[in-house]
Amino acid sequence: MAARFAGADDVEEYWTNLVNGVESVSRPDEGESVPDDDGSDGRHVRAVAKVDDIESFDADHFRVPPAEAVTMDPQQRVLLEVASAALEDAGYAGERDAVVGVFVGSGENHYFREFVAPTEARAGRGGDVRITLANEKDFLAPRLAFKLGLTGPAITVQTGCATALSAVALACASLAAGDCDIALAGGVSLLMPDVDGYTYTEGGILSADGRCRAFDAGASGTIPGSGAGIVVLRRDADAQAGRDRRRAVIRGWAVNNDGGSRAGFTVPNIDGQETVIRTALARADITPEQVGYIEAHGTGTAIGDPVEFEALRRVFATPHRQPRTLTLGAVKPNIGHTDAAAGVAGLIKATLAVERAVMPGTLHFRAPNPEIDLDSTPFTVTAETRAWDAEGPRVAGVSSFGLGGSNAHVVLESVSAVPAADAARSRQVLALSARSDEELERMRQRLADRLAAAPSLDLSALADIAHTLAVGRARFTRRWAAVAADRAEAVARLRSPAEAGRPTTRWSLAIHGTPDELAGMGERLLATEPLLGPAVAELREEAGLTGQLGLTDLAPHQAGTLAALGVVRILRRLGLTFSRMDAPDWARPAAQWLAGGADPTSLAAAVEACTGADAGSVRERAGQVLVGPSFDLAEVAAAAWRAGVAVDWAAYYGDEPRGRVPLPTYPFTRRRFWLERPEVQPDPVDVEPRGSSRADAASVVAYVEKVWCEVLGVEHIAHDAHFVDDLGGDSLYAVEIGARLNEGLGLDIAVDLPFIAPTIAASAAFLDRTLAMETTS
Repeated sequence: MAARFAGADDVEEYWTNLVNGVESVSRPDEGESVPDDDGSDGRHVRAVAKVDDIESFDADHFRVPPAEAVTMDPQQRVLLEVASAALEDAGYAGERDAVVGVFVGSGENHYFREFVAPTEARAGRGGDVRITLANEKDFLAPRLAFKLGLTGPAITVQTGCATALSAVALACASLAAGDCDIALAGGVSLLMPDVDGYTYTEGGILSADGRCRAFDAGASGTIPGSGAGIVVLRRDADAQAGRDRRRAVIRGWAVNNDGGSRAGFTVPNIDGQETVIRTALARADITPEQVGYIEAHGTGTAIGDPVEFEALRRVFATPHRQPRTLTLGAVKPNIGHTDAAAGVAGLIKATLAVERAVMPGTLHFRAPNPEIDLDSTPFTVTAETRAWDAEGPRVAGVSSFGLGGSNAHVVLESVSAVPAADAARSRQVLALSARSDEELERMRQRLADRLAAAPSLDLSALADIAHTLAVGRARFTRRWAAVAADRAEAVARLRSPAEAGRPTTRWSLAIHGTPDELAGMGERLLATEPLLGPAVAELREEAGLTGQLGLTDLAPHQAGTLAALGVVRILRRLGLTFSRMDAPDWARPAAQWLAGGADPTSLAAAVEACTGADAGSVRERAGQVLVGPSFDLAEVAAAAWRAGVAVDWAAYYGDEPRGRVPLPTYPFTRRRFWLERPEVQPDPVDVEPRGSSRADAASVVAYVEKVWCEVLGVEHIAHDAHFVDDLGGDSLYAVEIGARLNEGLGLDIAVDLPFIAPTIAASAAFLDRTLAMETTS
């Protein structure tokens, strides 16, 4: 899971605030505000819960051109970063084989209405399809799928305040149906940075005093809030088989609508809410008596709270249920009403409550709403955080209800923690990668801080951490890796100065040592390296060497040869290829066999031809792997990773039962992409005709760079930067670049020129040739 809410940049900050009863609401000049008891209609209440720094975005990380980033709905930008972090938290950001689905929704796009549309209108532009793609809700889920490389269903869900929890329910149904293997589900809703409050209207849903008091006698409504949250879901059997970090199990889910049997379109309905809760419990095969906590929708409104409470009473006030045995909570008093993200805010809170056996208090609760009869029901509401004591599994329900009658409910159950499996290796490879050296350094320090804060971390847990870093993260060009035997060494290596990376494209292999020495290497690795046993067994079978497994029954030259060949087979399976192979005279037949394509039919002859005891001499060179008496697979794998090899870490871990654990997520480097709020009555602005700027015939390269920079919204572009791979260009930008070059140069070239010649240098060369041909003709 991952989230950004008011006062919290991540899930742990969010949880800490909830446990400590923090109200993450901004109240500018609170000392000058209207008194709490002033319920006058139409006044401005200065209270709002906002996510910080939504103006900034790591566009480079997601290959979004600046011109697109500055006009894109910030909800889509924030949710893209949150979704990426959630996949990393789950340990599946590096997954390429699984089918991953996306089910998300967003709130109202204030940025387009208040910033983008007026700016475009003033500039005399309209109907730009790029603006539409960057702002329409339809493209929210598809953009996540495109930027994160996800191939499952990508569905934008919109059910008002019930959006995020409805998305979770649809994701569960998709997983149950087999439509995807992993699903991302959640929502986002953002208020603009310069919004400081709202207008109070008597009888509306917003609070008269700037505080949300769910189920409390002093409640007068909710307050506006911002947030974004994503949870990552798998079928539980798959999660257990993969040794995933299971925070909780969703046992049941349901969505429905109140239909037409209510007083108005926005009026909640007791029957509809009761039905959705009962349906979710039935699917979960959970009785009302088993539920110990309900994360309510809890808006603190005059109609909403009593209706919701009555629906809950009908379901959970069973004849045998004891008073005060079911805790009712609500998160909106802490972070406001986050609209389309409200359901995932409640789900994350309830999940952590189930996982950690702690129930955060409901902020601002003092005495129950007189329309709510707590005493005659099993419910209790408390402002104090308390431990969750339960004899069996902890079970929680989460509700989310939207204007328009959409209802969603999810039933969660706690799971037992599974200890990490014993480590198969005594030393672990910690492998990191990032887009830049500065980000890589931040990753190292954040991971070091995490490990240093866990003094009880044993080798098994360190092995799971190494495995998660290796297989659960995306791969970038800047690399770091080190080998560590325990927590202290890992922290020390992470905090030590990083060595400058030396990318290597060509690797050579050198077999070094006598038959006895290599046989000894083989015996050592068979005891410490789980991949060598299967490799040697395969080679024995291919060479026709019957008898026991291993090497002890073989002559030294046979044992040494098979040990060396087994190591090379492992290296190749990890992704290393060798342009040169050296070996001493005695092992040269084995090296020739490897270089000749490793035909199994000639293996027996190659092994028997490897005789003698000459260790030979090897001249070490860059990019060389030495297979000799001191060979260490972990160090070689780490060196290969640092040098840019696409190490197959899944092959490295093989059948080892390693799990995936939450670790610090990617340290985004954000920059500000934000339009200024237009004047209320802007003055007319003359727009320069697009074709008024002509190219200097003496500098086609400069003109091409000028057009690329203007269209993509950057100040400078390297002449060898690739239009798609480096700059995030697409067909829409390509067409505009081609059209402007045609117009500026008076040519008639293909408008998709950046795809034909994908760098500035290549495009300029193409145009030079075209201009030359036109001149000679």
